[in-house]
Amino acid sequence: MANRVCEILDIKKPIIQGPMSWVTNAELVAAISNAVGLVFLGPNAGQVDTTRSPERSAERMRTEIQKNKSLTNKPFGIPLIVNRDLAYTWPLIETVIDEKVPVVLVNDTLDERIFKPLKENNMELHQLKRLEL
Repeated sequence: MANRVCEILDIKKPIIQGPMSWVTNAELVAAISNAVGLVFLGPNAGQVDTTRSPERSAERMRTEIQKNKSLTNKPFGIPLIVNRDLAYTWPLIETVIDEKVPVVLVNDTLDERIFKPLKENNMELHQLKRLEL
């Protein structure tokens, strides 16, 4: 099925699975990526317990990214939920850049401190907008 979405994201069908945080893991993401479309590895992918450490969160994310890469060469994404506490966000950004994640989904912050390093490292960025009800 050839269309602009498939061409841009290098996927077979215009199917995009959103980040499901704890529900996703590298195996699920790779299976869907290999089969049809773009999948997002949730921020707590593959985890069964919580941590308050930004560095520990980033290392857990790195492990799942590396597992995913070992299972597929298809594109996948990571959502970055940016909050005002950049101390939590920076280790995740560094991990995404180090691991060369193909697609990054960010919430609706326009903070250039976040976008600039991602853009400079050729990340494909997509921005979530808040829904006004």
